[in-house]
Amino acid sequence: MRYDVFGRCAVRVGGGERVLANHVEALPLAAPWSIEARCGTAAGWLLGARAPDDVEQARTRLEREVERRTALAVQHRLDRLVALQGELLERLTHRLRTDVTTLQAVADGALLGAFGPAEQAEIGAQVAATAAEAQRRLTAAREVMGVLVPAVDQAPEPIAATLRAELEGAGREATVTVLGEEEPFTLVPGPGWAACARHLAADERLTAFTIGPDEHGWRVHADGSLTQVAHLVVAAGGFADTALVLPPAAPAF
Repeated sequence: MRYDVFGRCAVRVGGGERVLANHVEALPLAAPWSIEARCGTAAGWLLGARAPDDVEQARTRLEREVERRTALAVQHRLDRLVALQGELLERLTHRLRTDVTTLQAVADGALLGAFGPAEQAEIGAQVAATAAEAQRRLTAAREVMGVLVPAVDQAPEPIAATLRAELEGAGREATVTVLGEEEPFTLVPGPGWAACARHLAADERLTAFTIGPDEHGWRVHADGSLTQVAHLVVAAGGFADTALVLPPAAPAF
């Protein structure tokens, strides 16, 4: 049994004998025998070394399973998306309101001549820091908005290689371990997985990452909080709890 909520590739989600070796297989599948069922953009496949005795019964069971998995995946993603985006907007508007109030107070004080020469340098530094932090939060919000735009001609990105490159660029020493020999790929619209990896690399508290298969794609576990990147991953169609579950993609070649 293989399935993908986006219908972009075939992810192993169950079954006994492994007809195809990889956790994620590119389409079209090269199995000796297979049938496909769709539910919206989602797709599922039943694979075998040979056809079963009752193909129509197998097809009916596959259709019901694809419908069940799709309903659960969509509901789970919507629940997480609403919660995370609500939290993001609340933090953004709360902090920006504080920033605007601070800047307004500084402007009023400057116009009234309330600040002496000794205070001006310190106040200038505080205003610059407040503005820089506001810009950072706005950039983070725009990244999430960019992920919500459907991917157009966007190439899959290697999860481990991209993360290692961002860690190296940040001058960080952190371990990235991939379970198994298969190279995992993902597709994150807009800013891409590179933006997510850049946020992870910037967090010095994260010193070890493990990447392994998950029925929804690829699971990235770290030794710390992944909340900041969770907004981007869930917006892209993945999941986030104690780890990130990235939507799967097959290699572009």
